[in-house]
Amino acid sequence: SQEKSTTTDIYNPVAGQSEIIGVHSYDKHGNPAGTHYDLGRDGAFNRYFVLIGQFYSDTAFSDVAMQKPIDSLSIKGFQVKHVKSETEFLSELSTNLYRIVWVISSSSTQDPAFDAALIKFHASGGAIFLFADNVPYITHASNFLNKKFGITLTGSYGAQLTLTYKEKGYLETGHFGQHDIFTGITNLYEGHTICRPVYSTPASRSALTILATSTDGNPNIAVFDPPATSTEGRLCFDSGFTKLYINWDDAGTARYIVNTTCWLVGIGGQAAMSHL
Repeated sequence: SQEKSTTTDIYNPVAGQSEIIGVHSYDKHGNPAGTHYDLGRDGAFNRYFVLIGQFYSDTAFSDVAMQKPIDSLSIKGFQVKHVKSETEFLSELSTNLYRIVWVISSSSTQDPAFDAALIKFHASGGAIFLFADNVPYITHASNFLNKKFGITLTGSYGAQLTLTYKEKGYLETGHFGQHDIFTGITNLYEGHTICRPVYSTPASRSALTILATSTDGNPNIAVFDPPATSTEGRLCFDSGFTKLYINWDDAGTARYIVNTTCWLVGIGGQAAMSHL
């Protein structure tokens, strides 16, 4: 089918595999070395635009630091725009140019229109990589998750350990399970100081699919993959955004971030989650 051929065009043959047979070299964290072990093929995503909204910053989270993730996305072909104010973000969002946005939370939102604009973007097929960290740097992510799914964020767990792959270990403390976003990863840094979700209802508990569980037993990474009948985009929630700059070179970080952005494009639909 056209869908399958498209997936083949943009995904490497190892897509969905964490434990890969015949790897010739590994990095210092024990993950396969080389971009052919990533989910996405180099250069295959040049049709897609990514908008990064960085609403938290400190002296370490500089433009120079953010350039590492941007450069890694560029290797896959993504065209990236990086902004640091809600005004710029909303202006860019209104162009309808972007398939994917990254939202890096801060301690408060400034523009009362922000939450509604993000909800609308997602409802109309836009995909979101939603980053939070320890309290209070959760606001943008928590507001969206609360309005969309009835989930809020809290907590400041000093994590700093490495999660390990276990095929069906999604809900097991210190593990992550099999999924496209973990292609080529058997060891994954969990984050520095991280938050956790709080569920308001039984329905909210099943709204996102947990793919990784922190060493404190709380969800670390979770995704939303809409049903085929939905107009919504995919979503990934990450509980510790300092991995984007302090821990970019720690276990699996760069590959996971890029893999997830490739997955968010949405090629393959629910087939990517059919094993769950």
